[in-house]
Amino acid sequence: MTTFVLTLTAIFILIPLSVKVGLVDKPAGRKQHVGSVPLIGGISIFTGVGLTLAWFGLPDNIHYYYLLCGGTIVILGVFDDFMDLSVKLRLCVQLLIGSAMVYGLQLHLGNLGNLFALGDVTLGYIGIPVTLIAVIAAINAFNMIDGIDGLAGMLSGVTFVSVTLMMGMGGQLEHAVLPMVLVFALIPYLLFNLDVVGKGKGKIFMGDAGSMLIGLTVIWLLIIGTQSDTASFRPITALWVIAVPLMDMVAIMLRRIRKGQSPFLADREHLHHIFLRLGLNSRQALVVISSFSCMLATIGVVGEYLMVPDLIMLILFLIVFSVYSYTLQHIWRITRAIKRYKAKRRG
Repeated sequence: MTTFVLTLTAIFILIPLSVKVGLVDKPAGRKQHVGSVPLIGGISIFTGVGLTLAWFGLPDNIHYYYLLCGGTIVILGVFDDFMDLSVKLRLCVQLLIGSAMVYGLQLHLGNLGNLFALGDVTLGYIGIPVTLIAVIAAINAFNMIDGIDGLAGMLSGVTFVSVTLMMGMGGQLEHAVLPMVLVFALIPYLLFNLDVVGKGKGKIFMGDAGSMLIGLTVIWLLIIGTQSDTASFRPITALWVIAVPLMDMVAIMLRRIRKGQSPFLADREHLHHIFLRLGLNSRQALVVISSFSCMLATIGVVGEYLMVPDLIMLILFLIVFSVYSYTLQHIWRITRAIKRYKAKRRG
């Protein structure tokens, strides 16, 4: 409740301040919202979480590192929201933050679990570069998915609830504090972002500060949950609880590379854009995508609870990803076939 109140207070304080300093998102090009919208969601979430952890006493030294790295990524995001920084600069700062996380906590992806039923897959020396790639991937996956109202907040909420449950059941209670607090920090943001309160006048966006903070926090928690001495769930389960942002990012990047484009090129080919072009409104697309994310996360959590072998969970995930990628690639052909079938039945 403290997190909720502090985040809500931060939003009320920051809305007029952001308008004064020009930290707003104006409609142009791919941005089709109405009016200038304050980009203070990420700052508000970090403020609520940081003050809560400080108020009640940081339960673990890891949280000091989190506040340091999280604060840095929020500052990067604010500058990006103001100035639209280059991809190279953003990646360099993200790499530095990832390095601080890896070397400060001495935590990295070293064991991927028994993926092939032949014993644990260990990464050895390549674990650190793989971790840094994972950090950059997670940050940009949530940055890319933040395209319609509420989507990044809802998908990250699914992940944080899943991680809280698994850490709680797995005995990592001191680490379960962070994802639980983040869930309650997301609620005020979603209330404003989805126009539940304010009715347009109080609408806010997460901004790059928020989406990058969410991505960093997700990979932070997944590494602690799977790689620390008190690990509470398996690495394969981590794929399921971030399935939608991860699959969307990989599928869209592969498509861009096949076209000879930069994988970081901004476009309107993400999952939410496709749903919008199929005729759904943004709220309907949000419900469908969030429900899909919940379903996949539930499969992961139940698979973890029942200790379904890693190999089976991996094969299932690859099947889901293949179907997902194929469907997006051929969505217009599939849609036309469905329309022809419906027209034939009516005739």
